[in-house]
Amino acid sequence: MAHAGMRAAAVCAAVLITSSCAVSGTGIGAIVPEEPASVAPPPRPTEAKTETHQGKGNGTVTLDWPGEVPGYLTFDCPKCNANVIVNSDGTDFGLINAIGSYHGTVWFNVDRNGKPTRTLHISANAPWTVTVADHRSLPAVEAGKPHSGHGDAVLAIPAGVTEGTFTTKSDGHEAVWVQAYGTRELAVNQVGEYEGTFEVPGPTFVAVEAYKGDWTFTAS
Repeated sequence: MAHAGMRAAAVCAAVLITSSCAVSGTGIGAIVPEEPASVAPPPRPTEAKTETHQGKGNGTVTLDWPGEVPGYLTFDCPKCNANVIVNSDGTDFGLINAIGSYHGTVWFNVDRNGKPTRTLHISANAPWTVTVADHRSLPAVEAGKPHSGHGDAVLAIPAGVTEGTFTTKSDGHEAVWVQAYGTRELAVNQVGEYEGTFEVPGPTFVAVEAYKGDWTFTAS
């Protein structure tokens, strides 16, 4: 028995002179034009003017920092002896949560599609200083040379690096984040002593969350 679509095509051929006929159900799909390839987003600005804010005890800081630029915030409170908390009104809500004296650097505005940080809410019981700067303020890691650090930090990783090794003998919690493609990826999430290697597609930036722990990062 002939396929229904073939029978319909034959009928159309017979009546072509006197009438028109539409053929359907042949199983042949329509040709769909190819959609244009997505356009890569323009590169983000990476530089901005450093700003410094000082205060004492609990306070609120309104930043002048441009929302499209990744920022690196260094918080100093050497005489704090209670909770030290720095929260953001953006996607990066909890920037710092520590106890006692604190010195460290964290990042914000890293996620391209996140809500930018405009205001900081600070909880402390002593004088403090907030410094916000761009990537030029960060310590640069040399490939093959161990970089030792203490507490929270952000490192600049050069081009050509493909892996990073993180080592610590701390008994606390440690996390390592790798910034890549306009977002961030969690490479290490550990409590206690740790040594491990993970992908780091340089050039990029690595954030270490280690509170008061000593650690070493080696790029290769």
